[in-house]
Amino acid sequence: MTGNKMAATKEALYKAHVKNLREVSNALRNLLRALNASLSSGETQTSSALLKTCILLLGAWSENRLNKLLYEPNGFSSAERDQLTSCRTQIGTWKSAIEIGFRKRYKIPNAPLDTALQLTPRSYYQALTAALDNELNPIIEMRNKLAHGQWVQPLNNKNTDFSQDMRLKINNENAHTIKCKFRMLEIMAQMIHDLVTGNGAFERDIDKHFQKFENAKRDIMGRNYVEWVTSMQAKYKRGKIKRNSAPSIS
Repeated sequence: MTGNKMAATKEALYKAHVKNLREVSNALRNLLRALNASLSSGETQTSSALLKTCILLLGAWSENRLNKLLYEPNGFSSAERDQLTSCRTQIGTWKSAIEIGFRKRYKIPNAPLDTALQLTPRSYYQALTAALDNELNPIIEMRNKLAHGQWVQPLNNKNTDFSQDMRLKINNENAHTIKCKFRMLEIMAQMIHDLVTGNGAFERDIDKHFQKFENAKRDIMGRNYVEWVTSMQAKYKRGKIKRNSAPSIS
């Protein structure tokens, strides 16, 4: 006979999510380096495959980071965690996590946060919610399409027609935008972590975090991608010529 196995403890699950997140973070950083190398050497097909895999991993990173957030020490109660895991979508879970965090921190159990919060925390609440909609949700949507193998021509949610909007979103991503968006999601996750764990870091650091978030967002538009790739390819060619012309050691 096989005995009933006990469910994993909250502490064990938290440790598992920490390990998963660390592994995905390392994989994404390694793939971004490999993507830059393939761009430098002009390997177009490899670059395309690596870019789409980076988008997939960035979406996986956000899901792992959310799972870790749900089990943070001094974070959500079991009842709150049950409420969060009942959300139908990942973006809905993130938004609910923010809402619970603000309600607990500012002692607003039921009233609408857009009117009940004072001006400064309300601006933080609205800015974090907007960041989820504008920055995280497109990553989740692209990840879902790519995970279903829709790498060239994504379909609509019912799989009955092509999604030109999603195709444009995926085609507009590149090595630089993904690197910047990874920074943005890391910063955003840290702000939400500070919010829900009840420490003093939220009010102390949020303006500094938002500044870094906005800097990363501006960096996306601040670099000419074609010129950046051209400069990497020129550097690669110079290095190759230098290596080929170096005298051999007998």
